[in-house]
Amino acid sequence: MMVKKKYLTADEILESFAKRFEGDLIEQPYKKTFTNGVKKTRFEEIFVRVKRERFIEAAEHLASIDWPHHTVASGSDLGDEIEILFHLELYPESHGHGVTVTIGTRAPKDDPHVPSLSDVFPAVTPTEREKQEFLGISMDGIKDNRRMWLVHAVPVGVYPWRKDEYGPEKLIRKVHEDESGGSDGTHPIADYNPFPPGGPPIVKRKKEGGDA
Repeated sequence: MMVKKKYLTADEILESFAKRFEGDLIEQPYKKTFTNGVKKTRFEEIFVRVKRERFIEAAEHLASIDWPHHTVASGSDLGDEIEILFHLELYPESHGHGVTVTIGTRAPKDDPHVPSLSDVFPAVTPTEREKQEFLGISMDGIKDNRRMWLVHAVPVGVYPWRKDEYGPEKLIRKVHEDESGGSDGTHPIADYNPFPPGGPPIVKRKKEGGDA
């Protein structure tokens, strides 16, 4: 006899994260509901941001509900912090029960690293490699540490999604000035390491108040 699969609702999933990670949430988990397409199909998306010390546990918790389909990851420079978000979908094979779950974490720029989720979801390795080379943040435990996209144009130490001194402004001006498009105006870069020998770039926090 086939047992009918139980699909948790978005609210039930949301509540399970809120209870389990209470006290270690960057912000309160929330849900967005929207419609799409001619038939106005209803979709629900959950957003959960946890402290990096429990980031792997959050991924494992999601996998314990049901094995999710990894769609993509995103990241951004928030000023003093870097945020990493993984977008996954539960129950993609169902008809009308699918729930998109975004789990994320943040790291300060003076300590720019977060745990890799590759031990939980092996398929995330390529997108984690992208985040390392575009944001200059180390994914600790990543299965493949090589650069993937920027080896022919962007030198180590320049991260295109950064909004600080490690961003691409100088490189962009150089590319516009030189027809070759090479990072130094002469030849492509062939360094597959995403970070210089000292590791990912450290941005010290600015002191608030008057002079020290």
